[in-house]
Amino acid sequence: MTNTSPLLRIGHPKSDLNKKQKEFNLLSEKIGQLDNLIPELENARDEIIRRIPTDLNPLIMEYQTFRVELVHIMDRTYEADLYRKAYLTKLSYIICENSLDLIANFGFDELKPVFNKYSPVNIETVLNQLNQKVEKITDPAFLLEEEAQPKNDFPENFHELPEAEQQRLKEEQRARRVQDRVNQAKQNLEKQKTTKSVRTVYMELVKAFHPDRETDESEKTRKTEIMQRVTTAYQENNLLGLLKLQIEFDRIDQDHLENLTKNQLNYYNKVLKQQVEDLEIQKEIVQKEISALCGLPFQHVNSYTSSIVKFNTNVNEVKAEIKNIKQVTKQWKVPSQLKAYLKTYQIPNEPHFDDDED
Repeated sequence: MTNTSPLLRIGHPKSDLNKKQKEFNLLSEKIGQLDNLIPELENARDEIIRRIPTDLNPLIMEYQTFRVELVHIMDRTYEADLYRKAYLTKLSYIICENSLDLIANFGFDELKPVFNKYSPVNIETVLNQLNQKVEKITDPAFLLEEEAQPKNDFPENFHELPEAEQQRLKEEQRARRVQDRVNQAKQNLEKQKTTKSVRTVYMELVKAFHPDRETDESEKTRKTEIMQRVTTAYQENNLLGLLKLQIEFDRIDQDHLENLTKNQLNYYNKVLKQQVEDLEIQKEIVQKEISALCGLPFQHVNSYTSSIVKFNTNVNEVKAEIKNIKQVTKQWKVPSQLKAYLKTYQIPNEPHFDDDED
């Protein structure tokens, strides 16, 4: 949902503020921007997902169907034995490459016999190898095992060093690990303090609006709705949202913010920084989802419009590709046209040979 509540800030734009107050305002502004941007990007993502099955996938499959027809054209041309060996070698390579892609990625299993005709390796063997490769890369246990290995900073020739030098390096590593644990403990303590700041604001609202002791039914309903908003903000560690609720329901006024102590501001700012970091992560997740859907680099996914424009561009590009492949299909039915293409084609990582006939 788009954030429609006013920006929460200390003082006025021209107020003379201290460093912590300015930081509070900057963090508040950043959170407001992210609260507006994230739902906008989520709407773009959802619209793209909704449109893919109707606007894009049918076009992609239409294009792939023409590729299947091209494979059959090349197969028939090869069997007609109209070309020299150099051309036939290129033709068999192209048939195998296209058949494999169409079988593995688009489900055209009817091309398996065509692939086997030109490949020394059976299609089932190739598909099994591809599946094993994917499983190895994406297996969570494999990734966790790699990450779980303790990191050693020892040089490669560690075991060749004198025993005293080995002992010194081990002691240094132990000291670093101890220091890392100390630093982590400090971070945990700071997190507890900042969480306490959120809880303090939360409890003030709970005391004021808890509906259990309310006898008036309409007031009880009102307070129940308020507590739902309060609880949601607390569960999200949303200090800014809780402060806005305090102001909205007259639990604090603007002067309260301006008179926060240095320590209060310090902890509030730490909470707001964490809130910004969490929102940035949430934004990046949506950006990468859109990037995966339409190919726009995720750093450029910065609005609903840019995302939808990219998706529309993709649709139009596939339409253009279909128009082009229709023309190619018509041309390659003529052996001399296909031969003209093969003459310029170069198999990757193979030396170039002159294909001109004698």
